[in-house]
Amino acid sequence: MPRNIIVSITQILLIQIILFLFPKSLLCFSPKVDVNIVLITIDTLRADHLSCYGYERETSPHIDKIAGRGYIFKNVLAPSSWTSPSMVSLFTSVYPINHGVVHGFVEEKKIVNQEIFSDELITLAEILRSQGFTTFGIASNLHLCEEFGFARGFDYFKCLPFYPAPAVNKTVSSWETEIREAEKFFLWLHYFDPHHHYSPRKPWINDYTSEALTRELRLYGKTKQELFSLIPMFYQKPEILSNLVALYDSEINFVDSYVGEIIKKYDFDEDTLLIITSDHGEEFLDHGMLDHGQNLHGETVTVPLIVKLPQQKRGKIINQQISLLDIMPTILTMLEIPLSEQILGEPLLSANGQVRKLPDRMLFSELQKGNRNMQAILSGEWKYIHNRLGTIEKLYYWVKSVITEDWKNLFSYQDPVEGLYNRKQDSYEQKNLIKENPSVSATLREQLLQWVSTAHHYPVEKITVAPSQELLDKLKALGYISNKNSSQ
Repeated sequence: MPRNIIVSITQILLIQIILFLFPKSLLCFSPKVDVNIVLITIDTLRADHLSCYGYERETSPHIDKIAGRGYIFKNVLAPSSWTSPSMVSLFTSVYPINHGVVHGFVEEKKIVNQEIFSDELITLAEILRSQGFTTFGIASNLHLCEEFGFARGFDYFKCLPFYPAPAVNKTVSSWETEIREAEKFFLWLHYFDPHHHYSPRKPWINDYTSEALTRELRLYGKTKQELFSLIPMFYQKPEILSNLVALYDSEINFVDSYVGEIIKKYDFDEDTLLIITSDHGEEFLDHGMLDHGQNLHGETVTVPLIVKLPQQKRGKIINQQISLLDIMPTILTMLEIPLSEQILGEPLLSANGQVRKLPDRMLFSELQKGNRNMQAILSGEWKYIHNRLGTIEKLYYWVKSVITEDWKNLFSYQDPVEGLYNRKQDSYEQKNLIKENPSVSATLREQLLQWVSTAHHYPVEKITVAPSQELLDKLKALGYISNKNSSQ
């Protein structure tokens, strides 16, 4: 056989061996080449209800397909257990204690008392636009609208007030020409669907529960207050709670189908840096409550994170404990954009797509909403939660909940002052070890308080709204305010 043929065969075999040993992503990704970036955030999506995270139901076949070819981060901490603080942290890589967006609620289809984060904080979209990216953003949650700063850095931005997934995809289609003609683009899509109110999405709901039970219970037609008032019944009749979980799971299937649709239409699974995550999770009596924004336990602050590089073909599971604050520096590092002093997160990947070994560090999560004032610290296998409300304050808020018929607060006022959990042995945080490990809890408490006392606070602007007339009338009737006060 001629020598040149032998050399050619040897070279081919060598290339095949290299491709087998090393994922294509590590060979093909280069920050020097313009790359499109797609960030998909799915509201209220707890990690352990995705099939690619080990869930017993096949809730996410399209997301699973991406996960199978990308990096699956198994231990991801949200910086809060509700939308606004978590999403500001994702886009700025600072904690809620730093950016100050910690309040806000929905009243008569409007967001009231939510802070606007400071102009001093530079967002991911602003940086990418300065680097020549055309930026597109769609947020199907009123908490994430222009008036609160979330449109900063976007050339094209649309806020859809709690619209379902089809509206998000339709908006993307309206920008199809601009997206396809962009030299390079950043696209952020925020889907809302797994959030309450859950709808019985077909055909998936019929795989998870009986249609007759769904029709009889009509849990999808109830307000949050009505569901909270049913908590005692959920304990007595687990099949009713199971139906509620089935509704939630069918919503995950529903949004997954539209995520799959948009990825396929634009080939986001090939030449795109694709990131899929969530702002927070959801609770189904894991710790005595429903919904989210009630505590800082795993079911509401452990979220999925899937990162797929352009042309990546082989997936990998990463078990390091990370935070949503790490997403921004990861994207910037892969683009070889210097990180500013503002950024508190760590890049998860190097510029060539390699998984970084992260330094030992403490991670934090916070909740300051309604009658909540909680902070959590994760260090190694331990998680410490401090409920900073005292007994008298808790009793006050419980009485206030009765007056205002706020069933959510009524059922959750008994949270322990301190909680210590071994995440390695008790991933669902069911056993409070605060009494068994006083030295561990004392150390973590001290570290948490030091973090609080030294945190930098960016200035915030707050939109305030007066109490509704209905609430004023109730307080007046009970003698809590005078006629003079109620008229102001």
